Parts: sequence; C-alpha cells; structure tokens
Amino acid sequence: MFDAAFWVAISFVTFCLILIYKKIPQLINKLLEDKINEIKSEIENAKNLKIESEKLLKKYKDKIQDAYIESKDILDTEKRDAKTFIKELENKFEQLMINKKKSLEQKLEQMKIKAIKDIQYISNKISLEAVRKIILEPGNIDKIKIINQKNLEKTFIQLKQTKIS
Repeated sequence: MFDAAFWVAISFVTFCLILIYKKIPQLINKLLEDKINEIKSEIENAKNLKIESEKLLKKYKDKIQDAYIESKDILDTEKRDAKTFIKELENKFEQLMINKKKSLEQKLEQMKIKAIKDIQYISNKISLEAVRKIILEPGNIDKIKIINQKNLEKTFIQLKQTKIS
C-alpha cells in the first residue's frame, strides 16, 4: 500500500512541521539579528574610533604647527640676541683698541719728552764742558770770566730745573 517514497514524503513533512513548531527558524532569525546587531555595534565603534582618531590627528597636527612656530620664534630670538651680543663685543673690542691706542700714544709722548730732556741734559753738560775749557784758556780769562760767570749761573739754574722736572 504505501511505498517508501510516501513514507519519505511524510517524514519530510513531519520534520518541517516539527521545525515550524519548535520555532527553529525564529531561533535562526534571532541569531542572525544578534549577529547583525553585533556587526552594527562594531561598525558604530569603528566610526567613533575613526572620529576620535581624526580629532587626535588634528590635535597633534596643531601641536606640531605650534611647536614649529615656537621653534621659529626661538630661533629668531636667538639670532637677534646673538647679533646684539656680537655688536656689544665689537663695540667693547673697538673701545679696548681705542684705549690701548691712547695708552700707547701717551707712553710714546712720555718717552719723547724724556728723550728731549735727556738730550737737553747731555747738550747742557757738553756746553758746560766746552765753556769750562774756553774759560781756562790763558788769554781770555778775565773777560770770559765775567761773561761766563753769568752764563754759568743761568745754565746751572736751568740744569737744576731740567733735572727736577
């Protein structure tokens, strides 16, 4: 009466009815919906992470730009300070050279004055010696004695003043 195909068909229908009855498709739908929700949640988290990373990127780019501007300002300031320092050193050096030059000129002037005084002293000494020889000559003694006596007194006074100075 009933062959095997019939019983396979009945078994299949029964199996499908059991599946429908046990709500297996609903369970599969629920599992799929849970998986979809999980994926949506991960996508939302990824979007949030992307927004956060873009904010951080912008923040760090701004910090890098600020650091670049600050470093440029520092370099400019240091360049100005270095130029000012160099100018000060040049001015000090120039002033030092001027002072050294003045000092050397004063020393040279002092040496010149001393040399002139030494020459005057030696020439006075030679003159006195020459006058003494002329005075001691036997022919001119009386006339020369009077003239020379006055000149000798003047010369000794000048010589003493030259030596004191």
